[in-house]
Amino acid sequence: MGEDSKLIGEYGEKSVENFLNLIGWLEPLKAIGFGCNSNEHLNRKGNQKKTHGLDFFYHYISPLVDSVLHKIHISSKYSDKAYPNSPNTKFIEHCEDLFTAMDCFEKSERSKEIMRSIRNYSQIENIGVLFWLSSNPDTYFDLIPKVASSLIRFDSNYDKLFVVDNKRIDFIYRAITFCQASFPSKDLSFYYPDTGKNINPLTKKNYGKVLPVEYINTSILPIRIEDTQSGVTNLILLSIDPFEKEDLKRLIDLSQRLSNSWTGKVVIAFKTYNEVRNGADVRLVKSLFESRKTKEDLIITSYDNSFIKLQE
Repeated sequence: MGEDSKLIGEYGEKSVENFLNLIGWLEPLKAIGFGCNSNEHLNRKGNQKKTHGLDFFYHYISPLVDSVLHKIHISSKYSDKAYPNSPNTKFIEHCEDLFTAMDCFEKSERSKEIMRSIRNYSQIENIGVLFWLSSNPDTYFDLIPKVASSLIRFDSNYDKLFVVDNKRIDFIYRAITFCQASFPSKDLSFYYPDTGKNINPLTKKNYGKVLPVEYINTSILPIRIEDTQSGVTNLILLSIDPFEKEDLKRLIDLSQRLSNSWTGKVVIAFKTYNEVRNGADVRLVKSLFESRKTKEDLIITSYDNSFIKLQE
């Protein structure tokens, strides 16, 4: 049983590592072990922990907030069992494992060595990312709403926590691979909108290869596709939700604001869309917009694939 558990864990870490590569978090530190320096960090038997581990660690300067260094501490929890019907207890356990590891990692020599090599930031955000994934085909996908109300009472040196469940990793995987397959020889980047906090003209970027951590459990993913030979730029907006008329209206309005000066197409892709069932609704929504370009250069479609392929 122990060997099975170890194999499942390694399988999960491989899935997460492949996903990190997909979103531009290239060559993260992995399988980091370090000592515990707090007598308040206890193991399951109530004894003081001797060591901690992080599955991955990645850092980057935020493109959404000027001069902020994001230090991403990543824990991968993967099982061949279905998500629990009442997941809060296990969720808090996973979070406490991650938070205690973050606390001690920040005080470790490895962390200090990393920090000495980084420049051009004035503020640090310590961020935890918990991947809790299940390969069970009969499990529910949407874990986050079930654990959102959990009260994590823990004194930790973290600024934000992001949870990635089956639904979120599946969406981002499907979205990116759809864009790669649809525009195979084009340059794909993640779009960085104006936030009011990324205003420094010397460092401002409108797009890039690194997915901001704020997008990792997003419901709308904006992707920029550029044909470097022709200079034509397309905007792809991908929604985690099935097709709905009201959602389409909001996404068309968003696309107009994001791609105001772009020359290419706008593609809006839903989790489900069918021309026969939904085509009339699309034509109705398009008629509500006056812009001819919106009507002619707008494509509505769906995406499909499965994050299970990340294990390969």
